Amino acid sequence: MLAADSAASVIALIAVFVIFTLLNPRFLTSLNINGVVVSTSISTITGLGMTLIIAMRALDLSVGSIMGFSAIVAAQLLAAGLPLWLVIVLGLLIGAGLGLGNGLLIVLLGLPSFVATLASLSMILGGELLITHGETVTIHNAEFARLVIGNVLGYIPAAVLIALVVFAIIWTIFYRVPFGRHVAAIGGDIRAAIGAGINVSRVTLGAFTLIGLCAGLSGLMTGAELQNADSTIGAGSELTAIAVVVIGGTSLMGGRGNLFGTVCAAILLASIKAGLNIANVSSLYEDLVFGSILIIALMVDGLRRGTRRKGMLVV
Repeated sequence: MLAADSAASVIALIAVFVIFTLLNPRFLTSLNINGVVVSTSISTITGLGMTLIIAMRALDLSVGSIMGFSAIVAAQLLAAGLPLWLVIVLGLLIGAGLGLGNGLLIVLLGLPSFVATLASLSMILGGELLITHGETVTIHNAEFARLVIGNVLGYIPAAVLIALVVFAIIWTIFYRVPFGRHVAAIGGDIRAAIGAGINVSRVTLGAFTLIGLCAGLSGLMTGAELQNADSTIGAGSELTAIAVVVIGGTSLMGGRGNLFGTVCAAILLASIKAGLNIANVSSLYEDLVFGSILIIALMVDGLRRGTRRKGMLVV
């Protein structure tokens, strides 16, 4: 099932590469491919965390603001002279802490994930503006940048290795650890999960802490790549994360997740964005294109679920 769900993303990705290469040979230049790879790596990390959340039949709209907050705090701590390793650890802890806060809002107050994370999005963004006063914080740390855009073995961006490590961890958690099965069980039928003895509150807190950690890492990587941080970092990333998950074959109805499909969809969207830039298409059309792709993916998901229901009704 996972291979079938991922096939469409792989085919679309191949088509995108062929079309944009024919339109402009510069699409396959090393500089452009390197940019696509780094962008893909960052969006993949957030998308992998979102895959678990959507598989649990929930949403997290605050990942973009968590990215920005982690990047801003890291930039200011580096400016204050803290060691890079400590800044990275603190940035990750901040992301995990904000994710845990979302989980607590859902568990303790009984808020829907959509409402809880929408509220925290606004609060975190307000915190960013208070800290920076609306200004950009410059990062002067070449080592920090090399951890993301530096090449390993001469040609592999370090961001790829980070994304591969995250993928391996999330894959293990989702497919090889009881926690991952509990996430899918809650998304499939929460009442059945409770009846099976699954601690829904604990799983919810763990899942939102994990996506907060992923968002914090993505924010640190974005800040390192840009060498600056402000409240615009992560803007719209929550929609991109949801898009790569849905396009990758994970249903918004929960119950299962397609991690490989998420990676393929992240590459697809990053490639489309790079292709549009090379083709000199205005950035104003990017949201229109991405929105159209997401609508198509939702329609396909709806048709797939409808077919699955009909199949279940056949005796």
